[in-house]
Parts: sequence; C-alpha cells; structure tokens
Amino acid sequence: MLNKKFETVSRYKCKASIMLEGLPGKGKSGLALLLGTALADYEPEYVSAIDTENESLSLFKGLPASSGEPFDKFKKVNLTPEDGYSPSNYLELRAAAVKDGAKVVISDSITHAWQYEGGILSMVSNYVATHSNPKDKYAPWNDAAISKEKNLLLDLIRSRDCHVITTVRVKEKFAPETQADGKTKIKSLGEQQIMQDDLKYEPDLVLHAIQAGCGQEGRIVHPKVTVVKSRYPMFAEGETYEMTPDLIESMRVWLAEGADPTELLEKQRQDYITGITEYLNANPTKETFWQILKSQEGCEKTKLTELPLVTIKKLLNKLTL
Repeated sequence: MLNKKFETVSRYKCKASIMLEGLPGKGKSGLALLLGTALADYEPEYVSAIDTENESLSLFKGLPASSGEPFDKFKKVNLTPEDGYSPSNYLELRAAAVKDGAKVVISDSITHAWQYEGGILSMVSNYVATHSNPKDKYAPWNDAAISKEKNLLLDLIRSRDCHVITTVRVKEKFAPETQADGKTKIKSLGEQQIMQDDLKYEPDLVLHAIQAGCGQEGRIVHPKVTVVKSRYPMFAEGETYEMTPDLIESMRVWLAEGADPTELLEKQRQDYITGITEYLNANPTKETFWQILKSQEGCEKTKLTELPLVTIKKLLNKLTL
C-alpha cells in the first residue's frame, strides 16, 4: 500500500535569473542596479555587485535613478585581470556576498568569464600555446580544468540563495554575401552576445537594452528594453518596454508571491530543445556528433523532446564546443 497523502498545491517564491545584454552605453549597469534594488525589497544594502568594468559601478553612487531615488548603499567588489575572470572566481565572490547577507548579486559583466584574462577562451589559448598538438581543436575542451570552468558558466546565471542579474556585452557581426551580379557585399548579421552560444537558454528573462535611463529632475527617462526571451508573464518576447517603476514592481511581486516551479522548469526545457534544434539546423555536419553525444549519455534511442532537462543541458554544452 502506498504511504502517500494528497496535499494542497503550493506556489514557491522564485529567485530571479535575469540577463541584460546590449552595446556599451545602453544602460545595462544602471538597469541592473535598478532591478536589483527592487528585488532586494528596495533595500539597496542587500544588493552586491561584481564589477569587472574598470570600477564603472562606482560612478553610479549618488546618481538619481529613473525611479527618482539615488543609487546608494549597494555593495560592490572589483574583479580584475590580476584576479582572473574564471567562472569559479565569480562564484566564489557570489558565495561571499550571500554569506554577507546579499539578497541580489549582480555580475557586470560575465562576458569577461568567456573571453578575457583567465576566462574560458583565454584558458583555451593558453592550452594551445603550451601543448604539442594544436591542430586537435577538441583537446583543450577535454582538459579537466577547462571543462570544469566551462560547466560552471551555467552556474553564473542562477542561484537558489539569491536573485541573480548578469550583464553581457554584444557586438554587431558581419559576413560577406554574394549579390546577383556576382559582387560581394558585407551584410550585417545583427547584434550578437559576446558569450558562449548556448548560455542564453539558461536565464528566465533576457532583456536587450536599447536606451539608458535618466533620473535627473525634470528629465525622467525610463530604461527601454526589447524582450529577447521571457518566462515571466509581464514580459512578452519580441516586445519593447519602458522599465517603469510599476512594471518592475509587478515583476518583484510575481516573484515574491511565487510561481509553479514545475511550469518554469518545463519552459526552460522547451527553450533548450529549441536551442538544440536551431543549432543542428544551422550546423547539419554536427548531426553525427550529436548522435555520438546521445550514445555516450545512454539515450541514443530517446527523442529530443523526451529528454530530461539535466540531460539536455549537458548535451547542448558539449554540442557547441
């Protein structure tokens, strides 16, 4: 006989997992502080930030936010090239912030964990420079230290212990395109994150910053964003919003009241399924590699749509080496 009983369905408070992307000067850092302050129940002393941008967050001290209140009392620490931008260093600082009482931790920016000194691509370059078979492009990714740090990238995006806000740099990419007359023209591929491709599937909310906010008296300008992806009901993908105090408050309240965790996890799983499908469609030569990866995980006969979230994450992380 089953020793179980029915219980009233519960909703659970959710920890935010928000990624802000955008070109320099479009207001990522200011918006991160604005959102962080709200998520800390408007007590900025519970907001801690990891600053990789030449101490740029210090410049916000005392400046008026678009909410009308000055940026004040938040805590920060500088992560420098001398420290190294490895994901493990970010996580160590985040753990220290939580231990110190932080409710919100901002990482500004995690692009450094991907391509700057001590980051993943930096580690790969150092490996190639010091090993005898540089033509084996997969060798660095099989190195234990590099593989460990790469896997930790996903951990930068969310935490059970605090709200997490990350910023990511973008750049406009270009590619040659042959015209009907045979001439070659450079075509813009649009703005793309300077980050590992599959990382965008992890956060619950990705906002593309297109206008910085301003809180000067007589000139209130709310930050403006376009929603890249959303698992939050107040944001629709593809739509553009002004990040007003009312909109930010509605997000804070929704997270505080709680959401169905099963629903959020299933949305996340569907995002990863879409990511793998799009990647394989764009890279058909990877199909054989994909089947090998599935075999290694013991799921070669399982359809993509039936794979559990933890397996899909692991497979996409290996697929996009």
